[in-house]
Amino acid sequence: MKKKGKASGLDTFVSMPDADIRTLGVFALKGDAGPAMEIVRSFALAHPEVRICLNGYLRPHAGKGLRAYSDAYLGSKVDALLSLGGDGTFLTAARLGHAHGIPVLGVNLGRTGFLADASLENLATILNELLRREYSLRHRIVLQVEQRRGNKVIFRDIALNETAFAGLMGGQMAELEVKANGQVLTGYRVDGLLVSTPTGSTAYSLSAGGPIVHPSANSLLLTPMNPASLSVRPVVLPDSMELEVLNVTSGGHSLNIFADGRTRGAFRAGDVVRLSKHPARLHIIRPRGTSYFDSLRNKLGWTGDRDKRSVVVRPG
Repeated sequence: MKKKGKASGLDTFVSMPDADIRTLGVFALKGDAGPAMEIVRSFALAHPEVRICLNGYLRPHAGKGLRAYSDAYLGSKVDALLSLGGDGTFLTAARLGHAHGIPVLGVNLGRTGFLADASLENLATILNELLRREYSLRHRIVLQVEQRRGNKVIFRDIALNETAFAGLMGGQMAELEVKANGQVLTGYRVDGLLVSTPTGSTAYSLSAGGPIVHPSANSLLLTPMNPASLSVRPVVLPDSMELEVLNVTSGGHSLNIFADGRTRGAFRAGDVVRLSKHPARLHIIRPRGTSYFDSLRNKLGWTGDRDKRSVVVRPG
């Protein structure tokens, strides 16, 4: 059953998901999670019916209703994951959540974050809203990535934001040929090439001059990094297409592959990387009263008409 709230852009509504959250996983990788954990502990003591499971990094905060477990345990036993940190932490938590169909909520403990966009100041309220099912779920495209060398599969991986192909920045250009559904799209002579999801359009792609794509759009985005030709521009394609990226770099040089910032190893001359939409999407929890458009205005410092008056919303 869904309960719709006042619309404020395409991404705002309040839903009532069918399943109660009775086991909550809390995930962090670095930084000072102490203030957030005090809020989580207070929530756990007030609601003993909700089981709180911490990952290994948060083990020092265990006790008084909180217990630490392995990532494998969190992946198989919790109803939702709470990511404490920045977008990097969220991406790691998202891999765990995607593998097991677990929704993920990101609480930003760093600076600008498009994925971890809930604030520490609102965490206590958000936790109680989760208990009352007063939140919405967003279903985000995930890339599946497969590198082949002849008939041999070198690796398979997933990416929520993007897969990047890059040479040695400033010292080696990457020469790539890209096919879409078996047809040649174009050749690239670039410092790097990004294949992004709509979610990833506000990550490295945005820094490289790519457009912002609403995360509900059914599309994939190719963004060249420092192309040798000014005619090479970002391209938006339907997410139903399967892309193939072939390394044709002169001299037989290997390139690097990154999936959401993780180095995946050598992309040798003649290797092919296939990218396509994963059949399963990642479920992201969006707290009540927030919207994607609000997030853009806050993170990018855009102006906007709120309550019929123009205001400037600054990052912070």
